[in-house]
Amino acid sequence: MRRLVTATITTSAFLLHLANAYAGDGSGTISAVHFMYNGVILFSVSAARTNVPPCATILQRFALNGTTPVGKLQVAGLLSAYAQGKQVVVIGTGTCPDWGDTESVSYFYIAG
Repeated sequence: MRRLVTATITTSAFLLHLANAYAGDGSGTISAVHFMYNGVILFSVSAARTNVPPCATILQRFALNGTTPVGKLQVAGLLSAYAQGKQVVVIGTGTCPDWGDTESVSYFYIAG
C-alpha cells in the first residue's frame, strides 16, 4: 500500500512538472478585453508569447474563468492593471479548457 501511495505521489508530481513546462507565458499591456456569455474573460497582451500550447491558435490571447472565486479575484486584478495601463506578466496553464482556442491563465502579476 505504501509503495502505491508513493508511486502515485511521484507520478502526480512529475505530471505537474510536465504541465508547467508546457505552459505558455506572455507579458505587456492588456488589450482587447472581451466578456463572454459564459463568464469567461478573454484578453490579449502586447508582447510576444513563449511556449504557446497547440490548442491556443490566437497567440496573444489568454482566458480567465470569471465564474469561480479565484477567477473573480483574477478579473479584479486584470481590470485594475488594464485601467492603469500597467504591464503584466501572465503564466498560462498549458491548456485551453475555458475557451477552446485560448490558453487559460494559471496566474499573473503586475510588473513594476
